[in-house]
Amino acid sequence: MIKKVIIEKSDRLQKLPPTPFVEAKRIKQGLMRRGVEVIDLGELNPDSSLRDFFIPSIDPKEIFAPADSNIQIELKKEIGKWLEQRYDLKVKSEKEIFPFFSEKKLIYHLLLGLLNPGEVVAVTDPCDPVYKRDSILTGAEVESLPLLERNDYLPNLSALSAYQKRAKLRTPLLAGSRILPKVGFPKIFFLNYPHNPTTSLADSSFFQDVVKWAGENNVLVINDTSGNEICYDDHVPISLLQTKGARKLAVEIFSFFPSTGIEFGFLVGDKGIISCVESVENVLNQRVSLASSLLALEILKNYSQIATKNNQEFTSRKEVLMKGLSHLSWKAKKPKAGPFVWVKIPPKYSSVGFARMLLRKTGVLVSPGFGFGEYGEGYIRIALNLPSNQIQKAMERIEKHSHVWQRRYKPKNNDE
Repeated sequence: MIKKVIIEKSDRLQKLPPTPFVEAKRIKQGLMRRGVEVIDLGELNPDSSLRDFFIPSIDPKEIFAPADSNIQIELKKEIGKWLEQRYDLKVKSEKEIFPFFSEKKLIYHLLLGLLNPGEVVAVTDPCDPVYKRDSILTGAEVESLPLLERNDYLPNLSALSAYQKRAKLRTPLLAGSRILPKVGFPKIFFLNYPHNPTTSLADSSFFQDVVKWAGENNVLVINDTSGNEICYDDHVPISLLQTKGARKLAVEIFSFFPSTGIEFGFLVGDKGIISCVESVENVLNQRVSLASSLLALEILKNYSQIATKNNQEFTSRKEVLMKGLSHLSWKAKKPKAGPFVWVKIPPKYSSVGFARMLLRKTGVLVSPGFGFGEYGEGYIRIALNLPSNQIQKAMERIEKHSHVWQRRYKPKNNDE
């Protein structure tokens, strides 16, 4: 009799932090099977109305055909033009640009090309879980810096210097038969402004401090600017690479997925860092389709019209949501950029419990703050995934059931 093979999960997989998003998907699927219309404002998934109006007709043969080198060269040239027009950034060489068609895959491949087991990546808390998850999967150690509302969700860089002193006292790590060196100062520092999930912004003064600190400590800074292409109230976005000296020690991720729902973006920075990603992708034989490249060119060449139309749409969605939250007396940070709204939940609830209750009672799916880190507790993140009428419907459902938490935690009268 042949016995079933028993194989344990890898240590890296077991080290991944638990995520509440899996449970939310399970509950969502259960509700949909029962015929409930779930309004999904949780994980970012922009609706098709943000892209249907500009997607060109594509020959079916081009869908699976690989992009040739000429298309890739043209795409990089268009990216260079876009960067100069949008941020006044002049790229010296096409080797400083790397187009991608999956940001999550790009981040993992970037870390895979730069990190050795036991090296340290600094992330903020809260943050997009992908930074921490992908760092762990590459075998790195992760150090989290808390982001506090009183500091407008900007990290305290001096806290990392304190960490350096603590790191000297740590014991060596074992990796199979090899002894790895003590965990040291971070090799990479992840930033993400406009910030997901809190929507906070970084200004030029903060970026100057980051560049100075990173230069003094030999740290590579990766700034994810994914929310930059959605702006409200005449906000003018900025880039870390606009900061003097930043190109020597930083790379930046630009993405059009939040604003269009199309998985296209590019990494910009030092050609030595870019070459690391290219090497990983070449080893893995990653192919780019001709259709994807043509769609990317369409976005870049018609960016002004696309951005104007979609920013108007996102503004409408945000206003409907903020009005509904105000009517519920929920405290929410009004965003100046990005596709999210960060909302403080009623007291005495955990963010996971509150999000679960909302989903089950109202059919409205939101993201619990704890899913983004320990310091995200007490909040939920709402994504502007759907048109205004759907967001309005979500607010009406929530208001209809608001008596549930209002009654449950109504303060007692002292005279009783």
